[in-house]
Amino acid sequence: MAFFSGIVKSSLSLLGNNTPGFGYNIGDKVEFYSDQSIWNLHHGIKKDDGSEVSIFVFDCIKNKDRVQLARNAFKRIRTMRHPDVLRYLDGIETDQSIMLVTDPIEPLSSQLNQDPDKNLVIWGLYKVANAIKFLNNDCDMVHGSIKIASIFTNKAGEWKLGGFELLCSMKEESPIILTFGGLVPDAQRYATPEVKKSGWTAIKELPAGAIDSYHLGCLVYEAYNHRFESTDSLLSQKGTIPVSMQRVYTSLLNPSFKSRATADTFLDEGLRPKGFFSNDFVKVNLFLENISIKEQSEKEGFFRKLDSSIETFPSEFSKYKILPELIKAFEFGSGGAKALSAIVKVGDYLSSQEYETVIIEPIIRMFSSPDRAIRVSLLENMPKFIDHMTTKMVTTQVFPNIATGFTDTIPIIREQTIKSILLLVPKLSERIVNYDLLKYLAKLQMDSEPGIRTNTTICLGKIAKYLSDSTRRKVLVPAFTRSLRDGFFHARIAALMALNATSEYYDAQECATRIIPAVSLVLVDKEKLVRDQAFKVINSLINKVQDFAEKMPVTAIIEQSGTPVPEDVTAQGTSMSGVFGGATKGLAGWAVSSIQSRFTSPNGEIENPITSPSPVSIESHKVVAKPTRQSSLTMGNQLGMQTIEADEAIDDNNDGWDEEDNTTFGFNQPEEVNETWDNFEKPSTPFSPLPVHATPVSSFGAYGHSGSKAQGSMKLGHKPKVNDLDLLDDESSEMNNAQYAAEIPSRDSPTSANKDDRKAELERRREERRQRMAELREKKKGGIGAKKIENIGL
Repeated sequence: MAFFSGIVKSSLSLLGNNTPGFGYNIGDKVEFYSDQSIWNLHHGIKKDDGSEVSIFVFDCIKNKDRVQLARNAFKRIRTMRHPDVLRYLDGIETDQSIMLVTDPIEPLSSQLNQDPDKNLVIWGLYKVANAIKFLNNDCDMVHGSIKIASIFTNKAGEWKLGGFELLCSMKEESPIILTFGGLVPDAQRYATPEVKKSGWTAIKELPAGAIDSYHLGCLVYEAYNHRFESTDSLLSQKGTIPVSMQRVYTSLLNPSFKSRATADTFLDEGLRPKGFFSNDFVKVNLFLENISIKEQSEKEGFFRKLDSSIETFPSEFSKYKILPELIKAFEFGSGGAKALSAIVKVGDYLSSQEYETVIIEPIIRMFSSPDRAIRVSLLENMPKFIDHMTTKMVTTQVFPNIATGFTDTIPIIREQTIKSILLLVPKLSERIVNYDLLKYLAKLQMDSEPGIRTNTTICLGKIAKYLSDSTRRKVLVPAFTRSLRDGFFHARIAALMALNATSEYYDAQECATRIIPAVSLVLVDKEKLVRDQAFKVINSLINKVQDFAEKMPVTAIIEQSGTPVPEDVTAQGTSMSGVFGGATKGLAGWAVSSIQSRFTSPNGEIENPITSPSPVSIESHKVVAKPTRQSSLTMGNQLGMQTIEADEAIDDNNDGWDEEDNTTFGFNQPEEVNETWDNFEKPSTPFSPLPVHATPVSSFGAYGHSGSKAQGSMKLGHKPKVNDLDLLDDESSEMNNAQYAAEIPSRDSPTSANKDDRKAELERRREERRQRMAELREKKKGGIGAKKIENIGL
């Protein structure tokens, strides 16, 4: 067991996990790659940030004869910087091993064995040819080992050139390819006709690109037809190589290096119109790589085309290759707002964590951009990314920047800001929704643009469910009824629809008193669309009010005596006669007090009901002083209930009483009526009747024409003229009133059966009373009454 433990520790030490200064952890080994290369390929992790890397490890002890190849590769890769070349990150060389750290990659053979997308293959060939062109032309160097094992793919599936074991310049004193060219794996299988004929030293006399061009042709074959066993079969069996590529492919494999096509020729042939590189996938990638030097008009056209075609691209490629380029173009201005639509489409391929890191973070930063085009694009595309934002992001970072759009001078910004609120509200805090947001919407409801006013009403109706109960009661009805008066008929329609959609938040009383009156105004709107919608809304509201009203009690009147309303007085089965029967009994006290006030003068005499002031007239005088309830009851006792019969006998039509009786049912308590009447203080002199068209004749015969004239100009606080009737003392007045009250027949007496008989009887009694009054006056001529008249005359 200790033996195996020692082996593990030795291996870890060899791989560099314990090597000082090496900041990477070496992970799993890619097993199949060891047979293709002098290197062992491992997955690795950077210790500082946990990012993924790939680590090439060469064991110097086991492969002493190839140490020079590994050292040459280590030397060359550190100095190479090109987009199509494998990117070097770090490395270390010791006596035991050499380690290279690069971006995370996989061997190309892994992709080709999985039947890759044709776009990835054609783009990969372009990338390798471009890398060879860079090495041959710009660096004047020979790669010497262009093959499947020297090419790797990144996360996007894009090809990167590596395998720099033989990379050298023919101008060097001792090029490594001449000495060690035959030591790389599969060297003989890929050997050019010149090498097969004259050995590796023949390369020294060849042009720089002759060897690499031939190897490029071999790569084309393997990319479409997989492995070949002999170069002799490459020209006879083209397999699935595209027809448009076959001519240049044949030229790359020409046995004569002088007639052999170069990597430049391969690229030029493919980029011609209708060439094998002339497809949307390649064009998009080429444009993105050079987007910084493109004109703005070219960028706009490119992003429009990309938006329509990006969904056809390989998902991994879009995710790891196109998306980073788009974000750069969007965030740093070269792509502008047009790139955002393509960005969110590619975002569908990302996990939630990746989406937040790769897309959401730059989007949040761009909300603070002063570029209105970018802000409009963000608002328009918000439905595509809002679900990936947390409540905290929206409340603290997004909304403060979006809120500036409510007051923007450009109408399109204000309009798009309103529309975006529907998406933001579920993620906003209660304080922002009920205070800050509503302040902005209140201003926008009075915006100069009719479309913005309309959208504000629609927005308010849709966010009503997120408002608190108290806020809804204060805001909704005033806001919608204001829009009903808007001059833009679409705004009125929006208000009606909003009222209908939020009807659940209004009680029946609010519907009846506030909403229905406002809606009724647009029932005769000039626009038919408004009228039609108004009728739908008002019918719905009326049904709601009607359902509520049917559940209400039939009456709210309560018995004055405290006796409860009979149980049979219900909303379903009680007749009106039954209801009024119970109410009439409770109103008996009011009837006595009302009749007494209208027919009894202050000294106890009964006045003509036609000339007596009505309750409304008395109330209009606003007499402040009021008699006690006891005095009112005393007057009622003096007059008696027979007054009702007397009134009916005087007035055949009963119109005045019918009106008076109808008014009584507006009170909940009969006592209220009594108290109203009791509030008037009994004056020391009688009230004069209000003037009428014809001068009434007093039933007592004591008022003359002059008395009538005084009545017409009487006001509160003015003392009317003293009449002869006022000279009677209190004792005689009480006696006469008592006698008169006693003589009035009751409602149950036989004489009240016939109305005409009662009239005649009443006239006879009045005549008898006049005679008795005259006798009383004669008796008092020499007494106190005479002295009073004399004093007044003086």
